[in-house]
Amino acid sequence: MPFSPHQQSGIQYTHIYRHAVRYPLVELLADEPMHISELSRAMSEERRLVAYQLLTLEERGFVKSKYVISELDKSKGKALRVYTATDKVADVKAKLKNGLERT
Repeated sequence: MPFSPHQQSGIQYTHIYRHAVRYPLVELLADEPMHISELSRAMSEERRLVAYQLLTLEERGFVKSKYVISELDKSKGKALRVYTATDKVADVKAKLKNGLERT
């Protein structure tokens, strides 16, 4: 039996969200906004891998970014791209939870 368009989008979003690198990224960003270097250090992953996965998440609406001027001593005055999780993360989490409760 084929999936409905709604089910297909849910499956696709779940696949994007439950990725081995993307999932921890989203979980970190759900706690607080972070820039790429902080995320890379927190996950012990290469910066370029984190950047690639953030791009995927941003294109799919799981995270958003904005530039802010750093107040940190090390990078004071520099523009940093800060990422935050969107409401879509909570929606997908709820769908996953509901799907697990039905089984």
